[in-house]
Amino acid sequence: MKRFRVALFACVALLLAGCLPTTVYYKEGAPVSGVARDHTQCDVDALRQVPVRTLTRYIPPTYSYRQVCNGAGACRTVRVILSPGRWERYDANEGLRARVARQCMADQGYEKVSLKPCPPEVVEATVITATRVQPPLTEKSCAIRIKGGKYQIVNPD
Repeated sequence: MKRFRVALFACVALLLAGCLPTTVYYKEGAPVSGVARDHTQCDVDALRQVPVRTLTRYIPPTYSYRQVCNGAGACRTVRVILSPGRWERYDANEGLRARVARQCMADQGYEKVSLKPCPPEVVEATVITATRVQPPLTEKSCAIRIKGGKYQIVNPD
C-alpha cells in the first residue's frame, strides 16, 4: 500500500510539473551559460555579504483533546499528542541573502520572469533544443522544460 501511495504521489508531481510556469532570470540576448555564471557569482557575493547565521529554536509539542468512552458509557477526556517537541536549526540570514542575490541580478540587468508552459500543439511542432541565447519575449512566449533543468523558450507565430 505504501509503494502505491509513493508511486501515485510521484505521478501527480510529474503531471503538475508540466503545468507549472518556468521561472528564469531573463535578459534579452544573454547567453544562458552567462546567466547561470552571473547567478552563481551573485549567490557567492551574497554569501560573502550576508553569511550564514545558524540559530536554534525549540518548537513545543502540540496536543489535542478527545473524549474516550468505555463500554459502560463512562467517558473521560484524554490528551493526544499531535506533534512532539523538537529542536530546529535554521539560517536566520537566508531571506536577506536571497534578496541580496536577487538585487545583484537586477543590477546586472536581469529580471525574473515566469513563462507559461507551451501548449501540446506548440511542443509537437517544435524541434526541442535547449535555449542557448535568450530571445526577445512576446505575449505568446512559452517554455518547454527539458531534462537536467534546461528549458527552451518558444515564440509561437
